[in-house]
Amino acid sequence: MLIVTGLLHACGGIPLTSLPKLISLQNDLLVAEPAEFMLAIETDNRLVPPEDATPTLILKIDPAEPGTFQPVDKQLPMQFTTAAVGILGLAPPPPGRKWLIYILNQSSQAELKALQHRFNNLNKDKRAATLSVGIAQDGIAAKDPAFAGTQWNSWLQLTRKDGFFELWSGTIADLLEQSG
Repeated sequence: MLIVTGLLHACGGIPLTSLPKLISLQNDLLVAEPAEFMLAIETDNRLVPPEDATPTLILKIDPAEPGTFQPVDKQLPMQFTTAAVGILGLAPPPPGRKWLIYILNQSSQAELKALQHRFNNLNKDKRAATLSVGIAQDGIAAKDPAFAGTQWNSWLQLTRKDGFFELWSGTIADLLEQSG
């Protein structure tokens, strides 16, 4: 039996319209093509994330019965990309705003593919497992108090066919507070 649960860092600003997508996120991620996974963040044009900071896809696989297999806890770093917003299906940002687009780097894509395979094998072996998925994006948010009230909107894409859906919306202060 396969048990799937979700974990989202900074979950207080999740739009109600996104709940159906979030409920199916774990199952959809298990069959998604890693190269199509993208995070798009709409934020203030003046915001420049730290050069070495990127969002992280967090995946945890835990046995339903402790000891049946070694738990997995992976943090897959993403990388900034300069993909054209129009090609990705995102609307142009409003004046004074910009998109920051992140993809899984090559090693993270390979790691996600391996984790998909491992989780699917656990399912075939009838071993109960829990998959938790999170996206940490607080590292790229500005820590400058001048940006605290700035709107931060995150959009996620699992497949090009399905496009982006809104993942989280709030201020930078909300994001930093909820990420602990």
